Amino acid sequence: MIRAKLKLAARKKLKGSWVWGLQIILINILSAFVILSLSTIAFLIFGIFCFAFCTTPLSSNNIFNDISIVLYYISISNGRIITAIFAQTFLLTGLVAATYDLINGKKTNNAWGAAFSQFKNNRSGYFITTWFLFTVRCILWSLLLFIPGLIKGLAYSQALYIMQDAVDDKTPMTANEAIALSRKVMDGHKWELLGLMLSFFGWLVLSIITYGIGFFWTLPYMFTTMAEYHKYVMADYNKQHQTGLTNAQVHTTASFSVK
Repeated sequence: MIRAKLKLAARKKLKGSWVWGLQIILINILSAFVILSLSTIAFLIFGIFCFAFCTTPLSSNNIFNDISIVLYYISISNGRIITAIFAQTFLLTGLVAATYDLINGKKTNNAWGAAFSQFKNNRSGYFITTWFLFTVRCILWSLLLFIPGLIKGLAYSQALYIMQDAVDDKTPMTANEAIALSRKVMDGHKWELLGLMLSFFGWLVLSIITYGIGFFWTLPYMFTTMAEYHKYVMADYNKQHQTGLTNAQVHTTASFSVK
């Protein structure tokens, strides 16, 4: 069964690196806390600044006054939370990059360097644009309904890995090209990936009931498995389509044979 093979391959790659993975998660949590704290202070100052210009009630035919009041309430309510969520999702791209480096034999041993692997080898600009475009597209599709957003999220799921291969092989592509290739690669594989993700449900529940402690092991395991899945699905895509793409475009070496 493909799921069992992927998880076994991930565990083998993580052998001797579990503490390394734990440290990356801890650094992610600390970084998110710092960002949340700074954004809280920044939005509080911004809110006070906006409120300082509110001298008359809302809808007083003073558009500048009205905008100031709206910005004030946004800043003290949802602004810092939205900022923190976006920051956290981008921080997790470091775990994506670090675990993909791990399975490719390019592990960054320093935990701080690994936690911010999205900035390694001049990846930063490409990762930021790919992550941003991926996130915005998923949000827009989710505005329709949950299911379309989920389907598109699965379709775009390989874009960061594709970009990482391309940048590391010094043949970078645009974010749109990475997402377009991901859609082609995931054609016929979306529900397979969803099943793989759901197979971690028990681990996630266990992590929650242990007051989050389990996430220090579950997340590195899950992300390493997803990195192994990328190698598998790209190898399968190259085999099925005989694309002739270079290693910069398709990482063709899976950890086990593609049937």
